[in-house]
Amino acid sequence: MQLDQLILFDRIASEKSISKVAEESHLSQPALSQKMRKLEEEMDVKLFERSNRGIELTEAGRMVQKYFHQIISAYDEMQEELGNLKQHSGTVRILASPVVGQYALPCSVHKMSEKFPGYNFSLSSMTSLEVIRKVKEGNGFIGFVVGPVDIDGIFCKKVYSDRIHLVCSEKYYQEDRISIEELEQKQLIMLVEKFSYRRILQQALKKIGKDLDGFNILMNLDSTESVKASVIAGLGFAFLPYMAIKKELYLKQLKIIEIPRMETNCDLYMIHKETDGYGDVPLEIVHYLEEIVEETFC
Repeated sequence: MQLDQLILFDRIASEKSISKVAEESHLSQPALSQKMRKLEEEMDVKLFERSNRGIELTEAGRMVQKYFHQIISAYDEMQEELGNLKQHSGTVRILASPVVGQYALPCSVHKMSEKFPGYNFSLSSMTSLEVIRKVKEGNGFIGFVVGPVDIDGIFCKKVYSDRIHLVCSEKYYQEDRISIEELEQKQLIMLVEKFSYRRILQQALKKIGKDLDGFNILMNLDSTESVKASVIAGLGFAFLPYMAIKKELYLKQLKIIEIPRMETNCDLYMIHKETDGYGDVPLEIVHYLEEIVEETFC
């Protein structure tokens, strides 16, 4: 298997056309088709199927495309770091769980760039497990995750406490409180399982003798924004961290519904490798971020 085969495969998946990609790549259509057949033979799976909408990916094809994009992302990160070495300038790569990266950290990163103008700061969002893995491998300098990390060689410090709230639209439910038994009969819109907040919610429910399996989950969505949009549209309730809903609460698009006896606190931790520095990046940057992170969260 060669990288150029995967690049062509990805372009076919995007264009939904072998002939178009063949023309743009200055290849004959039979030659490109042969490359894709060889790729399928090497992987021992069928990657494409034809439909009235053109070329579509099979389930195996979608999996291959997902991992190919990860390969390209890792390659781009390598090129960026090599470029920084050549230029003798530091890039501080900050990784964060999706909610933290999207709603809380941008203001902190802006403050960092003002304090250290000689460095480039990048912020990427991914699951907490991915953050931990990348920091451990040295592919990220500073990480922000939900929950503590106990791994040799990784420094971990609690920097912020948030709370997960049950919310709905102003018109969807008139009361300010709801019993957990009544909530079980209502429609819930949830973040998918990869989000740490879902795990924390499951733990909080377990303490009061409940389980998510007993609730009427209308949808499982993979972004906080899509969950908020669905709740604002009056489709149901949702559990969301406070840092993600501050604006909507202020605009009265959402309101918090209290649940007696249920506590859903979640702690945010900052992690980095236990080292005196990272390439050209001094530990001074880490210490400064530790000091300002809580007060500079958006």
